[in-house]
Amino acid sequence: MKYIITILFFIIFNNLEAQSSELINIEKYLTKDWKESFKNFEIKDFIKVDSIAEFQNFEKQNFKQLEKFVSLYNPILTYNDQKDKFVDIYSYQLNLEKKNGKYYALIDVGQAIYLCDMKTKYWQRIFFGEYTHVIDDVIWIDENKFILIGTEKDESDKSSPIIYLGNIKNKNFEIFINKNKKCFQINTTYKSKKLNAITIEN
Repeated sequence: MKYIITILFFIIFNNLEAQSSELINIEKYLTKDWKESFKNFEIKDFIKVDSIAEFQNFEKQNFKQLEKFVSLYNPILTYNDQKDKFVDIYSYQLNLEKKNGKYYALIDVGQAIYLCDMKTKYWQRIFFGEYTHVIDDVIWIDENKFILIGTEKDESDKSSPIIYLGNIKNKNFEIFINKNKKCFQINTTYKSKKLNAITIEN
């Protein structure tokens, strides 16, 4: 019996160590202004949920429209280093138009996230968030992995941080939630630097 307990403890300890190392690695990529938009933000307060979320692979986009799409949304698309992939977290929600050099938006409460791989001609929706789940920014780790950082509203309507680690090869997300109830967003008007770089008139 003691042997079984020792083995279980060893497994749990190793899992916690691996998760801690993974979180430390993720924190290197998180933007300072996003972290500072929360009260009591500590990376050690995040835990990885047991389930893995598969990419939705939904709403296949027409590659014939890619050039037109990029000409409108390019300032707020997030490309990998090779510039052959991008993650789009804004187009569905903002539904932009550009007139006389100015941007206008027809804002939707939902938020669809699209991944485009120009080499493989993959351009589909991989995630959809309701108003309770908002993705604020995208950070590429390498050619295969990227991070979505955002918020989720709790039962008291406060927004706590949430992190999605996307894996293109496996077509899924690992999800990290914050277990500290005292960690919530105090800057509710937070916008990423990318979104702040354009002026939306309405």
